[in-house]
Amino acid sequence: MSRKTFIGKSISTGTGMGNLFVIQDYELNINNDIVELSQIENEITALEVAVCKTFIEIHDLKDGFKGILSEEENRIFEFYKEVLDDRTFFEEMRNTIKEKRYSATKAIYTCIQKYIDDLTQSNDEYIKLRIYDLNDIRKRLIKNMYDECETNIGKINSNHIAVVKELTPIIAATLSKKNVKGVVAQEGAGYYSHGSIILRSSGIPTIGDISFEKLANEEDSFSIIDCTSNILVVEPEELEVLNYKSTINYHINNKEIENRGPVSTKDGHAVGIHANISNVRDFSIAKTINIDGIGLVRTEALFINYKKIPDEKRQFLIYSKIAKDMAGKPVVIRTADVGGDKVPESLGINSESLKRSSRGIKRSLEQKSEFMIQLKSIIRAAEFGDVRVSFPMVSNVQEIREVKDIINKLTEDLILNNKEVKKIKIGALIETASAVEQLDEILKEVDFISIGTNDLLHQICNYNRKCSPLEKRTYLEPELLRKIKYCIDRAIHINKKVSVCGEMAADLEAAVILIGMGVHELSLNPVSCSNISKFIRSINFNEAKKLAKDVIECSSIEGVKDILAHWMCSGM
Repeated sequence: MSRKTFIGKSISTGTGMGNLFVIQDYELNINNDIVELSQIENEITALEVAVCKTFIEIHDLKDGFKGILSEEENRIFEFYKEVLDDRTFFEEMRNTIKEKRYSATKAIYTCIQKYIDDLTQSNDEYIKLRIYDLNDIRKRLIKNMYDECETNIGKINSNHIAVVKELTPIIAATLSKKNVKGVVAQEGAGYYSHGSIILRSSGIPTIGDISFEKLANEEDSFSIIDCTSNILVVEPEELEVLNYKSTINYHINNKEIENRGPVSTKDGHAVGIHANISNVRDFSIAKTINIDGIGLVRTEALFINYKKIPDEKRQFLIYSKIAKDMAGKPVVIRTADVGGDKVPESLGINSESLKRSSRGIKRSLEQKSEFMIQLKSIIRAAEFGDVRVSFPMVSNVQEIREVKDIINKLTEDLILNNKEVKKIKIGALIETASAVEQLDEILKEVDFISIGTNDLLHQICNYNRKCSPLEKRTYLEPELLRKIKYCIDRAIHINKKVSVCGEMAADLEAAVILIGMGVHELSLNPVSCSNISKFIRSINFNEAKKLAKDVIECSSIEGVKDILAHWMCSGM
């Protein structure tokens, strides 16, 4: 076979080599015939069975990924379960069968299509990304109507590059677990889709926007996926393979040497690199790479994976182990951000689900007994390292004052009981529009702030007409960049540390802007730390400052991209 090159769009970094494995898509067998009156109840029963089977299937999948996916990544399963368990949604399909005399398969298809059509018109990025999730649910329901076999995904292994027509979160999670050499997708591989985030956090090279039909003819061909060049090379030449192997081996063998020491720009500006962790896998990676500390311990996993809140002893053992293993490097433990899950409310299937429960620090203050257990565990763990605490979804300064009173009371109680207590630094996650408005007051009460860009982007742009249309919205939104610059400036003005955490910190284009704005630290997924460190060492701080100044003055995202493209083409 002759060499072929396919150009796509990278949504992660890295290079991989392996044989192409084409994952078969579900065949949707829709019965479009009008159902006889005598068969209506049979169709409804078949629908009920399919829903139950799919629910069990998702539950088993979730259990299979415990300890592999992060807590946030695991939320994809909660979305699937909420949809399948929603009685209003089921009644809608049931009534469609009864009133329109549709088959169960046609009722499933048409009812879900209505929601997909609505989401396509949505002005909310978080909601729109659910299209691929809903389509996967539809396929699974119809598949389970006929007891059809699973796709061939179970046969894939770590020597393969996967080829998929549509990347869904569950396919991404499965491929992550299989540790494939790379993934090529036709659809569903947008940079901020859930499937893409899972693969990127797993360090799997991934490229989207490449024709599935064309690659289906290349089954089992030895190939190279190169995310730097945005290409998939099928049946590469021998010299090409040797060059890629040499590059991969060099990076493997020299990784520790390349990443040794503090991370600074070419003109000597230091940037702290911290890791976000959600599970054992994340922490295992974080301990082996050159980082300045743990910038975010997402403690929700403790609350998600247990039927009841873990007691003080269990939480203390986990937090103190992290502190000990980091050997004096700072560890920022974020208190649990549970409740108010955006998934069922955003879909709007059930009107009752629109009654949004509290999130973050607000919920913690409402559930004070469990909150005090967590805080006490964190305070005690500080004896074993540089442990700090941060609070999610802060809305106002009064919330910070209230938690400080609780911390002071718990500290006094521990001292009275002859416990060793070290003063603990307190931080706030700035990820709500209201927190930005009260930033000066919040800064007076904390030792540091972390800007949570995932939620902040959503809040700033959701109802803001200054933001660009949905299809163009990213972390390069000028309106968001100006808010972040404001937060960084206010923190620096009173000599408080400021970090940025989330997907934005791992995005090279966004990272150079953040560095130019003067952010002290970037906190990101462990697998992205080496790549971002290498990038920082290749740029100049003074150039980054000018770049940041230019982009925040832009009126559109196109202007930001033009400036960045010119900077990249000029050799950075």
